[in-house]
Amino acid sequence: MRTSENHVTLENKNPEHYYWLDLFRGLAAMIVVTTHCRTMLFVEYGLLPPAEKTVRNSVFFFLTRISHEAVLLFFVLSGFLVGGKVIQRLKAGTFDLKSYALDRTVRIMLPLLSALILIFICNTIIGQQYSVIDYLGNILSLQGILVPWVSGPLWSLAYEVWFYVLMGGMAWWLTTTKNAYRYVGIALLFVNFLIFSNSLKATYLFIWLLGAMSFFYVKKNNFMLVLGILSLIASMLSLQFFGRESRTFELHNVDNIKTICELCLGISMCLIVQQVIHRKPKGKVAIALNKFGTWLANFSYTLYLTHLPIVYVLVHFGFPKSGSINAVSLGYYLAAIAISLVSAYLIYLVFERRTKYVKEILKRRIPSKERVEGQQYQTRA
Repeated sequence: MRTSENHVTLENKNPEHYYWLDLFRGLAAMIVVTTHCRTMLFVEYGLLPPAEKTVRNSVFFFLTRISHEAVLLFFVLSGFLVGGKVIQRLKAGTFDLKSYALDRTVRIMLPLLSALILIFICNTIIGQQYSVIDYLGNILSLQGILVPWVSGPLWSLAYEVWFYVLMGGMAWWLTTTKNAYRYVGIALLFVNFLIFSNSLKATYLFIWLLGAMSFFYVKKNNFMLVLGILSLIASMLSLQFFGRESRTFELHNVDNIKTICELCLGISMCLIVQQVIHRKPKGKVAIALNKFGTWLANFSYTLYLTHLPIVYVLVHFGFPKSGSINAVSLGYYLAAIAISLVSAYLIYLVFERRTKYVKEILKRRIPSKERVEGQQYQTRA
């Protein structure tokens, strides 16, 4: 949260900012970008010549193999910031479905529609064909459920949207006084049950809910922070070495191991998230880092959605896939990252940056529960 002294407390009237969480979100998006650029511009580690398998290159490949862990962090942060606040408002009796639906819809759709325009153009350039139904399905977050993803990063967006629908349906069922609306809430819960039973992975829903529940543990505890960090490192190493198949590692029962590692990662991230918000940045470096995180987080959603089609186009027009790590191949790699960042930021300036403005316009036209009650109070006064 942000006050005049940038002091964090869960009871603050402006619950829009927490220390370090913007940095987490921004770095998570950057990790996804660096990972996808590496996989597109370098062969996998197992195919490197023996002379290239140095400690330095091993570290480089390790740091650019953790995009999946970064997406899990997105889920935890989303659960904490969205799910946790919904539960808080339910407990306080201030939840308003219209405001919630409006906020989530505009937040998701404005950057998504701009990204889909770019994705369509890039897919056309590289010759990747999808039907109109596929694109419409991705707009409605039915990718991985009824239609394929038209771009790789969109797989996780379907999860995010259905997390929100689940929370909205539950809140509606708990707060409405009309039986007809209560049936709608139950129907939404049932649809989510079917989706997470058959199409989407229930483990990720559980991790999101863990993030929501961690919102309510507010006590500062150094031991819990250290425990979370150590558990995160152990879980990441376990997922890297035992939770996936590759040419380097041939393992059995990978899915079961991966699920266990993902759950451990989610719990570790929840411990860290609920603790770091109490650590106020001190010193010029920490303050600058926190501010940089806020800047990066501002367009992290657009960056996440748009970087991969841009990299595909770069490869289509000549960016090579290298079998060795040298100045030239690293130059192409860094150039791809830079182009992705600049492109995403420019798209953000046109679309995502206007999210708050669009919300305000729509809120004036769609009165919320709080506004109606305020108007009634003024009338009585």
